Amino acid sequence: MKIALAQLNYITGDFSGNGAKNNRGCPKSSESGAELVVFAELAITGYPPRDFLEFEDFILKSEAAVKLIAAECKGIAALVGGPSRNLTGKGKPLFNTAWFLSDGEIRQLAHKKPFAQLRCF
Repeated sequence: MKIALAQLNYITGDFSGNGAKNNRGCPKSSESGAELVVFAELAITGYPPRDFLEFEDFILKSEAAVKLIAAECKGIAALVGGPSRNLTGKGKPLFNTAWFLSDGEIRQLAHKKPFAQLRCF
């Protein structure tokens, strides 16, 4: 499997600019023969998002940006970092998430876990 790494410079809160960079990454990586493109942690929002995560509008824009990137991921899968809502009712309201996108859709979410919660064998 050929994997492309999209190492891009993001600006915190620049959803249109960050989204445009990410949207170009999927077709460009696919054209180079990659089957998966991996973007940075919090590539959707820019890093670090800090207190912006407390604003509903910021989260709505982040979710919309993920959907736009997913629409560009046809013929290639992508992992892109961004916040996602914690719907469990336990813990903090948001997760730091790797979104798995494929065939124009959001397929799976993987939430980052603090090191103390990871099991080492």
